[in-house]
Amino acid sequence: MRKQPQQQRAKLIVDTILEATQLCVAEMGLMQVTTPKISEKSGVSVGSIYQYFENKDQIILELLRRKSDQLGLTLKQMAMTQEQLSLKELVTLSLQFGFDVMREDNGFYIEVLKHWHGYNHSEAAQILQKHFVELGLYVFNRFYPHWNFETLKHKSFVIINSTLFTMMRYVSNNDFLISEQQLKKELSAMILAYLEKENE
Repeated sequence: MRKQPQQQRAKLIVDTILEATQLCVAEMGLMQVTTPKISEKSGVSVGSIYQYFENKDQIILELLRRKSDQLGLTLKQMAMTQEQLSLKELVTLSLQFGFDVMREDNGFYIEVLKHWHGYNHSEAAQILQKHFVELGLYVFNRFYPHWNFETLKHKSFVIINSTLFTMMRYVSNNDFLISEQQLKKELSAMILAYLEKENE
């Protein structure tokens, strides 16, 4: 961001800009969004927008950063409040949560996922990765307390990235010869089998 909002009014303006950007992305597609369109949707003048953001790309990056942080925290909270569930139940619940989130906000996430290659190295992607790896460490340590930290870290990294990549590709494309229900079942089986595999 060009300028961090300090006063309550400034924070409200930035929030309004970000909410309008999310609506624009969902309605017209990522590539069609412009700063004037964000201005029109938000009711915030283009000049005021430029006080906080250099361009529309910076607005989208800030929006993704916030949503990634919120998503990661929500998923961690969900896992930590479901301690009575078995590992299989927790994996199933997490996969369903992931698919549900990707389809939220009137297609905003789906539109972003179609262009995710452009955000692969963004702060938003790093935040999401950090939350998910921490979640993996927490959950897998609960069920495999005998594993050392390196094993937990490596397995978390592989599971999180391979699962997320598959889910993102599935949600952002409509030409797969597998139903969502079947995909969730196969992903769950893959994760559980990998976790049960003896360390080499």
